[in-house]
Amino acid sequence: MTKNCLKIALKTTIPVFLGYISCGIAFGFVTVNAGYPWWLATLMSIFIFAGAGQFVAIPLFASNAPILVILLTELFLNIRHIVYGLPLINQFRECKRFKPYLIFALTDETFSLLTTTEVPPDIPIEDYFFTLSLLDHIYWVTGSTIGAVVGAMIPFDMTGVDFALTALFAVLCIDQIKKFINRRKETCL
Repeated sequence: MTKNCLKIALKTTIPVFLGYISCGIAFGFVTVNAGYPWWLATLMSIFIFAGAGQFVAIPLFASNAPILVILLTELFLNIRHIVYGLPLINQFRECKRFKPYLIFALTDETFSLLTTTEVPPDIPIEDYFFTLSLLDHIYWVTGSTIGAVVGAMIPFDMTGVDFALTALFAVLCIDQIKKFINRRKETCL
């Protein structure tokens, strides 16, 4: 990863940074509010990295849901990532070193960035994709950890916090619709 690649990726991921820090904090709060230790939020964010799946997992764990129910719920919730991966098959073919991580780190927001931003001509596609994905992952882990640590230290009313991820999806969807409309207008001119 070059300095230029990091600089461009940081600029590109600012909207995800803002969303992931705030939603990650909400996830950390939800985790400790359910009675789990703060570090569980961090570990889940590092090794699972599926925001909606993580939000759904906490109440399933808390209710002692059977493992089969948890697995099926997570499968149905996250099966959309298979569809997300299809448009990236050709680009990921060029990504030999980081391909497993890119597949693991493919979230709704990262998909949005990978499919709507231009790879700078002086940066290899693999480096650019990896840097975007890694930054998004770091943002989520950081937000989750902050929320869990603060939530463990300060009592917090959780009313409405679990809606934060839904709000982020809505904002990103609106942004995608605007970009699509603008591209269609440019194409029609």
